[in-house]
Amino acid sequence: MATKTQARTAAAKPAAAAKKTAPKTAIKVAPAKKAKAAAVTEAVAPSAVAKKSAPAKAAPKKAEATKAAAKKTVATKAVANRAVTAEAPAKKTSIKPAVKAEAKAPSKVAAKTAPAKKAAPAKKAAAAPKAGSEPVVASKKAVKTAQVAKATKVAEAPAAKSARKAAASKTVSTAPATAEPLAAAVKTASKKTTKRAAATAEPVSAPAPAPAKSATKARKKKAELEVQAPAPAEVQAAAKPVKTTAAKAKKKPAAVSVDAETPPAPAAPAAAPVSPAAPAAPAPAKAQQSQRKNGKSKPAATSTRTAPKQPQAPQAVPAVQSAPVEAPAPKPAPAPAPRFILEARSDRLFGRYEVQAIEGGERWQLSLRGPRARDLQCSCRSFALSDPAGCEHGQFLLTQLRDRLAAGWQAEHSELDLGGGARRQLVWRASPSCPEALAAEVQAVLRGIAQGKLAGASAVAGLLSQAAEAGHELRVSDAVWQHLALAADAAERVRLLGQAYPQLFDSEGLRNLLKLPLPHYQLEAALFAACAGRSLVADDLGLGLYAPALGTAELMLRHFGVERVLLLCAESAQTRWLSEAQSLSHRRASLIWGDAAARREQLAAAGEIKIAALNTLAQDLDALQAHGADLVIVDEAQRLDAATLERLQQLDARGGFVLMLSSQLLNSQPQILLPLVELLDCHRQGPLADFLAEHVHRDGSGRVTGFMSLGDVDETLERLVFSRAKAELLPNLPLALVQLRAVPLSEAQQALQAPLLASLRQAVARWQRSGFVSGAEQLQLKRTVQALRRLAISPQLLDDAAEPGRQAEAPKLLAVAAVARELQGKALDRLWVCSQWDDALAQLQPVLQSAGIAQVAIPASLPLAQRRALAERWRQDARASVLLCSDAAAQGLDLQVPRCGLLNLELAWGEAVLEERLSRVADEDSRGLPLIQLQAQSGFEAALLQLQDTREAMPACSLDGDAGLQLLQGEALADYLSALAALLDLVA
Repeated sequence: MATKTQARTAAAKPAAAAKKTAPKTAIKVAPAKKAKAAAVTEAVAPSAVAKKSAPAKAAPKKAEATKAAAKKTVATKAVANRAVTAEAPAKKTSIKPAVKAEAKAPSKVAAKTAPAKKAAPAKKAAAAPKAGSEPVVASKKAVKTAQVAKATKVAEAPAAKSARKAAASKTVSTAPATAEPLAAAVKTASKKTTKRAAATAEPVSAPAPAPAKSATKARKKKAELEVQAPAPAEVQAAAKPVKTTAAKAKKKPAAVSVDAETPPAPAAPAAAPVSPAAPAAPAPAKAQQSQRKNGKSKPAATSTRTAPKQPQAPQAVPAVQSAPVEAPAPKPAPAPAPRFILEARSDRLFGRYEVQAIEGGERWQLSLRGPRARDLQCSCRSFALSDPAGCEHGQFLLTQLRDRLAAGWQAEHSELDLGGGARRQLVWRASPSCPEALAAEVQAVLRGIAQGKLAGASAVAGLLSQAAEAGHELRVSDAVWQHLALAADAAERVRLLGQAYPQLFDSEGLRNLLKLPLPHYQLEAALFAACAGRSLVADDLGLGLYAPALGTAELMLRHFGVERVLLLCAESAQTRWLSEAQSLSHRRASLIWGDAAARREQLAAAGEIKIAALNTLAQDLDALQAHGADLVIVDEAQRLDAATLERLQQLDARGGFVLMLSSQLLNSQPQILLPLVELLDCHRQGPLADFLAEHVHRDGSGRVTGFMSLGDVDETLERLVFSRAKAELLPNLPLALVQLRAVPLSEAQQALQAPLLASLRQAVARWQRSGFVSGAEQLQLKRTVQALRRLAISPQLLDDAAEPGRQAEAPKLLAVAAVARELQGKALDRLWVCSQWDDALAQLQPVLQSAGIAQVAIPASLPLAQRRALAERWRQDARASVLLCSDAAAQGLDLQVPRCGLLNLELAWGEAVLEERLSRVADEDSRGLPLIQLQAQSGFEAALLQLQDTREAMPACSLDGDAGLQLLQGEALADYLSALAALLDLVA
């Protein structure tokens, strides 16, 4: 970099020559300290340059020589001044005018403000001044350098300023309309000009002045520059920008072509709107002071025909010489078309309204009870699922009545009412005349009730007493009392059950709740349902639902005034429920089936438990409503469709006791669980609102769009849903979970059973009269009892008793196939069907084959090796999942396999047989093994089951296959015959 002394020496002679050449020209060069700011300010608006070309061509020819000399002189002095001040500190450079000018009209040849230490390339720049109204046209080197340095300042004559103003006013009026044609002209002209400029571009090696040219040649060059001038700012915004970095401009200052795009100054974003005010110029006093420092005392004069003017601060040519045309104000968006029509259904402000959709005509009924949104009720589903309560129809109503509701609640009395939505809460409307102390007490009581710290009914009764003492009328709606009563009833049920069964599961009343004692986990489900009143029991398959449901019905019948129980199930499950009710419950149960007339008669008949089919609910809805069941039990709730749920809501209009059962865990199936929760929480006590808030995604209109956090569903619905997986209960489960499956006797079985029972009664009666029975009579008694037990399986097991192949006469065999289809792949993977007799299992094989169930049969007559091979095949072959094996054939076999169930084809006489069978399929760590016990619904086997329930142990005998007990003596014989006598007394 050259020093200041070297720069002054190099510029002295050209400066003197310029003074002699143009004595009448006074050129005002910006001080060196302000050179960079002035250079940035001189960003010429391309539209203005193009508009000024016409007046420039009309100038007199006599001024051409003078203009050319002035251009040369200005370029020479600019180079000298920039060389002297090239190393000036950057902090003394004023860049604010440059920032403003660049923001007003960013051009393709915008200046880059840089620190003084990086101004070395400026020494090589030669700038061309502007004279009169003509744009500056310098030499090739000067033009290229002007795009990088831009340090020239021009003082214009008054005539040129007038011409500029006229052109500017014309530009303002035509710029928006000519933006697109101008862009096309620039694109066409730039191709030729760019080639010419590229051909003549040469690198600048020294800061020498540009060579002089004739005025004619200068005007031609100026015209070329005007043609290739960039488009206005609005056209540049649409053009593709060329991102030229400052580093490239510093490295190659002279290689920049005439039409190259230089990035705008970083301080002025192009998108920001800028006012069209003229940029500030340096003060004259400061300029003269700077000139004196640089040794320049003579001011320059303008090259015009008018008298010389006083020196003035150089004025930068504004980037945009006219104010931009303001864009028209955007038109306001049209108001949305109304969607609803409001119609009042009463003549009072706080009354009933109807909102109708303009498109579609759907109607919703609304009730307005106060001036606020929480005082509103709507019949739409969105309102029913909202918490806090609200919907678009209610918002429309409040908007329409805004002016009338502004006065608020002006009644003379205050009110306690019940709000709507997914969670119904108490709403307080205070009259202007309500005492402050009473209002404060009401708010405190409402908070206590919501938090569960206060008993609702007694607390509200206290508020009424306090209002009466204060002489203020306080009204409480009936809905409030009903809401508080429901919460109080649940607490009272818990208290009564705790008082009735103080020892809980060990209480005598719970042990005798049903005919058979229930395990603790089933009693727990029954107690939960009785306390909740309206609940869903969704235990895992295999834990059993029949016994908990019948246990709940018994608790309700005993303690809570229930007189009629309606059990709704699938038509195919009616007989199963009837058999379970007859086997377990002390109450009378009957089926509702047949034609419509028969069903109405059966509903009117005596009996506490009525079992109806769900598919007849639509036909019998009126009759069932008239029946007025106090407890409704719904089986397989997870399979209910929307239509059935709607009919159940109509049947449950009173909101009484409801128990819903599901053999599937529903916490991972929220789409099924949500409508069930909505039906059960019809009083909106809180479970539905909690479920919606914690686990449901909804859109702006309240529609359900998804679910979340399903792992916490059980905790959220702990007051409403009782659900347990089998794995959770395994540590506390017994070895086997017994499921009793009662099967009716066929007509053939009943006909063959009667003579056998008569023979048995005669033998027992002889022993009772004489106290003696011979050995032969003992053997005959055994054969008669075994015949009755085998007859309960199939009549074909009696010699010549029935025709072979008639499956309809053996309901137990058909029940085995039904159980296998029901549990296979769900509660268990393998099933062992066991019996005391091989021929009974042989009768079962064709039944299973006709049902398409593959099985492996192991007869006791086979050698042990073959029986073990068949057992291994059953363990390994997933297709043959059913094993038919008698007690004798199972000797020496390993039948332990995961997820295996045991089905007993007949009811054993004693418990020893059951324990031995369980030990073959379960190890010491096994818990909750499914054990299905098939039993005859009536006759000898049903009586045997009842006898086993009343006795701690059955007397030992040979009925279970123990050959050593063929002949009994003494007390053992007396116990055995006494048990037979008691059994015969129980036979219906």
